[in-house]
Amino acid sequence: MNKANLYKHSNGLQRRDAKQTIEEFSHVLQWRSDGRDSLLDIGCGSGDVTIDFLLPILPPNYQRLVGVDLSQEMVTFARQQYPYSRISFDKFDLGLDIEKQQFRSAEPFDHITSFYCLHWVQNQERAIQNMYKLLKPDGDMLLVFLAQNPIFEIYKQMSQSKKWAKYMTDVDHFISPYQYSKNPADQFGKLLYANGFTEYSVEIREKFFVFEGIELLKKSVKAVNPFIERIPTHDQDAFFDDYLNLVIKMHLALDDIHTNSNACRFLTPYKLMIAYARK
Repeated sequence: MNKANLYKHSNGLQRRDAKQTIEEFSHVLQWRSDGRDSLLDIGCGSGDVTIDFLLPILPPNYQRLVGVDLSQEMVTFARQQYPYSRISFDKFDLGLDIEKQQFRSAEPFDHITSFYCLHWVQNQERAIQNMYKLLKPDGDMLLVFLAQNPIFEIYKQMSQSKKWAKYMTDVDHFISPYQYSKNPADQFGKLLYANGFTEYSVEIREKFFVFEGIELLKKSVKAVNPFIERIPTHDQDAFFDDYLNLVIKMHLALDDIHTNSNACRFLTPYKLMIAYARK
């Protein structure tokens, strides 16, 4: 449960963007007149975004709130942290056929949300097809995920290093499908339309986040890095050192790291995809 707990305490960027998006777009969701809404949150991670930001916008008499994640560790952690009667957490892979999974909450929902999940799914068409199936008629969804981020370029460069290549042979599976797209919003919109969504909007927001100090950057990297657990413990610090060197090489360090490493700030500029669609 170490990684789930680490993620919960180092996901400031993800929490900020989820909170801002929910505050801006929650009024767009097509809420039921009787207040008996059901909502599926895909890629719930440690569950804190689901509980802190989604639960408060649901009507008091909502029917059910379900968080799902590919990681069983995250699901188990969320269940332990938030044992509420109308809230459940389950394992689910958005990139696989629903019928091939033991997904206990496959009954369609009024709403689907997803924050910082879809960029991990290489089969984008399957993901959209699954979400379409999991929505009721007139159901809608709000999606937030990375189109482009320097972290993916860092992964790519590190995978070409002789030292780390053997741990990163599948690096392309962990790079956003839109990282090198010239028009990611148009690309995703066409996928939505081709798979049944005729009412939708997609936009790209250029954003940035500043990590205050090396330790915060290190915790954040470890919390989301898909390769770190493959690397022997005694080599993990060296992996982060090489990661940090690339950050500096890409001019993302705002201060001189040699002057005061603890106070050094690191800039992360990125493009965020925000999509709304109605079935």
